Amino acid sequence: MIPLPLKVGSVIAEEWRQIFKDRRLMAILFLVPILYTTLFGSIYIQHKVTEMQTVVFDEDNSQLSRQIVQAFDQSETFRVVNAYHSEAEVTEAISRGEAKVGVIIPKEFEARIKHGDVQPVMTLIDGANMMISNSATRAANEIVTTYSYGVSGKKLQQQGLQDEQVSSTFSAVPFRYRVLYNPTFNYSDFMIFGLAGAILQQVLLLGIALTITRDKEKGIWSRFAEWKKMPWRLAYAKSVPYFIIGMLNAVVVFTIMLFGFDLPMRGQILMAMLLSACFNFAVLGIGYFISLFSSAQLGSTQIAMLIAVPSFMLSGYTWPFEAMPKALSILGHLLPLTYFLEGVRHVFVKGNGYDVIVKDCIALVLTGLITYFAAFLLTRFAMFRKQTDEPASAGLPAVQQESTSLTV
Repeated sequence: MIPLPLKVGSVIAEEWRQIFKDRRLMAILFLVPILYTTLFGSIYIQHKVTEMQTVVFDEDNSQLSRQIVQAFDQSETFRVVNAYHSEAEVTEAISRGEAKVGVIIPKEFEARIKHGDVQPVMTLIDGANMMISNSATRAANEIVTTYSYGVSGKKLQQQGLQDEQVSSTFSAVPFRYRVLYNPTFNYSDFMIFGLAGAILQQVLLLGIALTITRDKEKGIWSRFAEWKKMPWRLAYAKSVPYFIIGMLNAVVVFTIMLFGFDLPMRGQILMAMLLSACFNFAVLGIGYFISLFSSAQLGSTQIAMLIAVPSFMLSGYTWPFEAMPKALSILGHLLPLTYFLEGVRHVFVKGNGYDVIVKDCIALVLTGLITYFAAFLLTRFAMFRKQTDEPASAGLPAVQQESTSLTV
């Protein structure tokens, strides 16, 4: 019987049927665009950066200096969280990530201003995040040169001084700022680190997510039933190659960034590798857990990409958590990329050491431990429960059964 020739219309109809039969594909095609558009739009719903953590060194402690500090605290852009007793302490707080902005008011500030001397307020800004540096510069300039002058001028008018007398008595407060870590607003120093971290995560997450599903598709997954009571052995055997690959990729990527693009490296490379090891462990834990749920490589890939795609936007690297809705901020803090990029910024851009990145390393290690532990429970009590007492190699072709002895 001569087969009928293919018709374009029949192929199109068949493709539609396949799409509607695959619920996961349906969700990706029709729901994911809506979901991600809503998610990314919600990140920027406040339209500007607000509530930036600000620390103060008020050496003058006068009425005018307190007004300026109050103006910063009442502004929606800043939130004063602490007061220090030296400029060095303010700089250290910004370096450690405890603050994004520092305000320094010099001694005899009010007295000199009233005598017509130019006495600036210095604002220190964390330039490691360009969103913060740009927003802080504009807002601080507005507060110092406008708000503080207006409030003080009004008080002098209440004391009976005319506008001309106010102008001659009170000079405008000059604005000075210093951007730390990226004073030239170099966009590559800011963005390339974040994109490199996202690439490292995506490659590693995709690789480990396919490791279990590949064996399932080949029909050789049942051989691991003999390790059912030792799930750590299976996880170790499957994860080690990808951990090594992840570390090699980190070395290569860091080398390209430093020598190919001349990006800053103010910290120690050992700290960067420690951070990378913790990051790889966390990503592998998530990817390995994902692979246990999927029966095919396509499904595993889809789930991995659904996690990887929004990670960079939710990491707080470009748009700070202070300006995100609370729910998205919490979600972002559950992702390993958040802590990796924060640590990278501390090591490469700010030159901080172990005492600063230790909290990021702990968060990453905990993520890996939790996801691997969940995978152990799943492997022990769910993955092989349908297995019988047949040899573990029963699902293998005869030519392979003699070569499936597994040892560690």
